[in-house]
Amino acid sequence: MSMMNASISIKTTTLATIQIVSSEMTYYGPIILLIIGIFGCMCNFITFTAPQLRNNSCAFYFLMSAVFELVSISFGLISRFAADHLGSTLINTSPVYCKLRAYLVSVLPLIATYFILLSSIDRCMSSSVSARLRSFSQMKIAYRATLVSIFIGFLSCIHILIAYDLRPRCGVLNGSFSIFDGMFVVFWLGIIPHILMFTFGLLTFMNVRRTKRRIANKTLQHTGTVVESQRRQEKTDTELIVMMLFQVGCSELLVLTRMIYYAYYVLAPPLTGYNKLIGSFLMSFTTLVYYANFTKSFYIYTLSSRLFRSIFLLRVELYFRKIFGRYATVIYGPRRGNTV
Repeated sequence: MSMMNASISIKTTTLATIQIVSSEMTYYGPIILLIIGIFGCMCNFITFTAPQLRNNSCAFYFLMSAVFELVSISFGLISRFAADHLGSTLINTSPVYCKLRAYLVSVLPLIATYFILLSSIDRCMSSSVSARLRSFSQMKIAYRATLVSIFIGFLSCIHILIAYDLRPRCGVLNGSFSIFDGMFVVFWLGIIPHILMFTFGLLTFMNVRRTKRRIANKTLQHTGTVVESQRRQEKTDTELIVMMLFQVGCSELLVLTRMIYYAYYVLAPPLTGYNKLIGSFLMSFTTLVYYANFTKSFYIYTLSSRLFRSIFLLRVELYFRKIFGRYATVIYGPRRGNTV
């Protein structure tokens, strides 16, 4: 009898601990992600609008991704935090808000993911030995691809506006529609774009290896005629490829972690009791992991690219001088020629 009581006591303590950890995680997690995410997105805006990158199609995709990442984490995390800890009941009382939130928390991250996919396609094209394929890596193509991606993103998620409603809480229709929505999230929002990212990233890596020898031979043959601007452009392209590969790799790790558990959550039988609490904890944890994917880009770019770091620091110096004028000279010294 005493052993049974001890077992019950341990289980009760474990349940209480999980509830406390889950509550703390859903409280502090969104706050931390919002701070580092908003800061990172603003730094991306500063960097990718620099003159050196302004007319680069890959940098443009990175910039547009940062725009949708900012909107995604701001809306998704703030609305979730308000429902969990600020007493907001709008999601379970307003059918319009229920549908709109479910739609936006799917479509905004999807479009941000599309732009990272486009950056991987762009780098694959730009590193190709085929001049025809390299011609696709230009700004006019980037503008068109941006409009098409936004249109596909908003259109592909349109079923969410129909499927979600108050039942009595905000949720998707039960039965086959629920399974379809779960598979849509797992495959269309997760697995398919990341498989394509991996594929184009691998092709880019192979293209770079093939072209290294060609560029080396060309340089040897025309050593005296290679201009500095061409060297800078080659360096910029190489740095953007590295940034893209690191971004794609980290994105796959974070998003697919969420999608694997989400697929299990949708397909597994309904959880009860202790398992339900564990499932709720894992769902909250993987949700934070999912949103972490859209807060990381600035830090990935900073760690992986010397060019990105140098442009960012020069842009910060430029804005600092514009804001504080002559007082900035105390920190940075006299202006050293043109800045970005």
